[in-house]
Amino acid sequence: MGVRFLVRGRVPVWTLGLLAVLITPASAQPADFLFRKPTVTVGIRGGWAVARAQSEIFDFTSEQLIHPVRDPQDPPKAIEPGDFASPVVQFEVAVATALRFDVMVGVGVSESSIDSESRGFVGTDDLPIGQTTRFLRVPVTAGVKVYLKNRGRAVSRLAWVPYSCSPWLGAGAGGMYSRFEQSGEFVDFETLEIFRKDFRSVGSSPTAHLSGGMDVSLGAHFLATGEARYVWGKADMSKDFVGFDRIDLSGFQITAGISARF
Repeated sequence: MGVRFLVRGRVPVWTLGLLAVLITPASAQPADFLFRKPTVTVGIRGGWAVARAQSEIFDFTSEQLIHPVRDPQDPPKAIEPGDFASPVVQFEVAVATALRFDVMVGVGVSESSIDSESRGFVGTDDLPIGQTTRFLRVPVTAGVKVYLKNRGRAVSRLAWVPYSCSPWLGAGAGGMYSRFEQSGEFVDFETLEIFRKDFRSVGSSPTAHLSGGMDVSLGAHFLATGEARYVWGKADMSKDFVGFDRIDLSGFQITAGISARF
């Protein structure tokens, strides 16, 4: 399922460039040392989030809205789940509790914005009936990382040398704030009148994720970090969207960035 999302999402070139750092041969990484084993890691990553978008509100959006038509000769193109892909920023703090285990807390932000037109309708002025759909997700989570090998070795009581590459697996849970809104002009299907309105659904819900990644040493205190993560979540829709089932907050994301260890 995750592979299909990656293909449909638009992964920026800069994200792939950052991830390329993570496969640099170990021999090319600097061999530095610390006076003690680090216990705290603070990092920030950026990348691309692809929403699964498998619930009734997304189906309704796909059925009723299309991308703005630039050329009348072009066939209408529906709003699809892949259009809700967006940049994501992830901030994380991890504390080492054992040789290969970290406890971590983190927060992420991703938001898509899609301009659209009503399918099959135009205004009395022969202009498109336009609107904008925004989808925001903000997960706040706690979890654990399990490193698949030791992250370094003690040379003596006064020196700790980090290894070049440290792969890991992770899992976490917490809460997710979400907002789905559609604003602009819409058609009343009973009277065919055009009206302007802001529809908004705001809520919070439990969330969980599984992840895997790699840390690459850039020196004694800095790391290049990459992560692939799948997130699960659903939230109730607010009264502006009465009759719809819970909104799907699940999806896949891939990020890369910089961390500092102390």
